Amino acid sequence: MKHPGRLAKIREIISAVGPQALLVTKPANVRYLSGFTAREASLLILPDRAWIVSDFRYALQAEQEAPGFEFVRVQQPMPDLAGRIRELGLASLAFEPGHLTVQQHAELSQHLPDIQLVGVPDAVESLRLAKDEEEIFLIRKAARLADAAMDLLWKSVAPGKSERELALEVELFIRRSGADDVAFEVIVASGPRAAMPHATPSERRIAPGDLVIMDLGACCEGYRSDLTRTVVVGEASDTAKRIYEVCYEAQQAGLAALKAGVPCAEVDAAARVLIERAGYGGYFGHGLGHGVGLEIHEAPRLSSTETTRILEPRMVVTVEPAIYLPSVGGVRIEDLVLVTEKQSEVLTRSRKPATIPEV
Repeated sequence: MKHPGRLAKIREIISAVGPQALLVTKPANVRYLSGFTAREASLLILPDRAWIVSDFRYALQAEQEAPGFEFVRVQQPMPDLAGRIRELGLASLAFEPGHLTVQQHAELSQHLPDIQLVGVPDAVESLRLAKDEEEIFLIRKAARLADAAMDLLWKSVAPGKSERELALEVELFIRRSGADDVAFEVIVASGPRAAMPHATPSERRIAPGDLVIMDLGACCEGYRSDLTRTVVVGEASDTAKRIYEVCYEAQQAGLAALKAGVPCAEVDAAARVLIERAGYGGYFGHGLGHGVGLEIHEAPRLSSTETTRILEPRMVVTVEPAIYLPSVGGVRIEDLVLVTEKQSEVLTRSRKPATIPEV
């Protein structure tokens, strides 16, 4: 296994809580602890051993990717696993309450009536907050691919092209450039559809005067990047110019506030206050940013509701202020940032002028 230290850390966390073992069912956490990349698997972490639990299709893959784990073959995941757990004589078992389904919990409870099931939220996620050198290397690689893809998209936006056509062009570029996959479904949203933060690319064709939000990322060995730019096709209206300038200033303020030791809510506030003062507070409804790693949205959150989380070195987050005006369109400017002790490092470098780009 590439990261045996992660197992030791999660064992310490679970031991401090009390349960004698941990059942890991969230695919990102399975991969983080074991290196096993298949999604149809779970882990059972014991004080002196560790299992990968899956069906026969993944036996060889588990042997190759996670040689430090014993492969336990099952046909009915929860009932068969419960039978193996009973043989261990455990009194308590921790599980991930944010991922284990109601049905899976019911099956475990039914087959393990004498074992206490203890929900331990975010145990593995707490380890994933600060990235190690290998993780940062892969995120940097994914960021470079995102930059190259954005440069391609920037040149491709033109009247008459559909959102779906542009998104497909970018997805093919990312895959052909060496990424495992896109980090998420590419977003190209134009005109009034740019007022929808997560618009799915449609057959709508780009028209002169459209605001176009372009949001993309690459995935390299499981680790992701996230990058957004906004352009206008042709000449920008006064409204487009204004909301772009406000978003740009808000992002600069958020980036300036982003460093280790600062509360997440404080970074969000540094950017949000500028949007509110400009009169657009009601049109920025999501948080300023989110963590990125094995998942495109993970802890920490840069949000007014994240009142207890403090930024730590080696966290990777986005900073993405936005203004969405119904029937008009929207602007979002997003970069991926590595948190450091002093001046945090912006990992995405695709061009970002202070005034709205006209293409």
